[in-house]
Amino acid sequence: MNDIDEALLAWLRRKLGPTSGRKLMAAGIAQRAAMALDTDPVSVFDAFRELKAAGLVSYAPDTMGIPYAGYLTVTAEEVRPSETAAAWQEALTLEGMDPELATVLAPCHAIFDGLDKIDMQHVVRGLQRIRETAGHSVGDFGFSVSACQILGSSKVLGRLPMAALKLLGVDRLSSTPRYVVVAGPTEPAGVLLIENTTTFEVAVRAGLDANLALVAAYGYGLNMHSDSSAGLALLDSLSHGRCEVLSRSGQGHALSRLLAHRRLFFWGDLDREGLRIALALKKNLPNMGLSALYTPMRALVMERETSHPYVGMSGKALQAPWVRSGNDLIDGLAASCESRAVDQESLDVDKHRHLATQAFCEVGLYPVSRTVELRP
Repeated sequence: MNDIDEALLAWLRRKLGPTSGRKLMAAGIAQRAAMALDTDPVSVFDAFRELKAAGLVSYAPDTMGIPYAGYLTVTAEEVRPSETAAAWQEALTLEGMDPELATVLAPCHAIFDGLDKIDMQHVVRGLQRIRETAGHSVGDFGFSVSACQILGSSKVLGRLPMAALKLLGVDRLSSTPRYVVVAGPTEPAGVLLIENTTTFEVAVRAGLDANLALVAAYGYGLNMHSDSSAGLALLDSLSHGRCEVLSRSGQGHALSRLLAHRRLFFWGDLDREGLRIALALKKNLPNMGLSALYTPMRALVMERETSHPYVGMSGKALQAPWVRSGNDLIDGLAASCESRAVDQESLDVDKHRHLATQAFCEVGLYPVSRTVELRP
């Protein structure tokens, strides 16, 4: 386990306390853990997936592999070896697995529960082949490598902890292709990262892609029932770097050039999670600003008729309170949505299209006219 995995496991055990048989509510626990550990949500999501793969936590995962409903349980500090654990250890020994790698793989026995001894030996042989050919796997996808070498199953590698993947030499392989969709010219006047895919399409239909490059993440990580899932897909894809670019309009888009654009903006929901996504993106993209499209949204959030509280109806009951980040611009905007929120789909994009080429550059009290337009 890496440092974040260990820190998350320790935090979960502290939350449970010494009483056996206790469970934690799964909904929102990943976001609470990220706040408690003072780290970004994507790292915590990776840690949850790795702990689950190692059999150290148990929960019902959403499409991103993180807890979303029901309860989460954590293994005790000391676990009696099961039959599966003994059989897995025997397979590692019989096949002569490298001792360092065997030590890391031994706790992963829960992944292989239900396999007989022969299948387990074939798994170990497949892992050894992956290690021997790791130098030739650069550019491949983890799902493909896994399926070709481990019992025809694409998902085995993705369930192993990062420490094992590093020793196998495949820690830099993406499990599957990551896609971002871009609309707009190859030499845009500005670049707008959009949290929600519905709004991306509305922006295209409104013609914002005539001068701007619009960027959103489709497919990977999307879950219609997970709050801010589309924005998290964008964050996850851009944070990991290796993305396949699909062109909704225009062509020849180079993502690295778009992300380095001096007029790079983010626009998402005016709620706590949307701003946490903006903050996490800002850490990876220090040149990124906020779009002036937040200005009319800030006006909407001040009216009861055009905003909503953080309750189950809006899918936001579990959004944790905002903790000051030290970024005055984002902290100021977060103050405006402390008790009520507005989804970006509510904004009339066509009516406010002129704001798409502007930056939301003041903390919080100025009208639209005080935004600063960025000119060539």
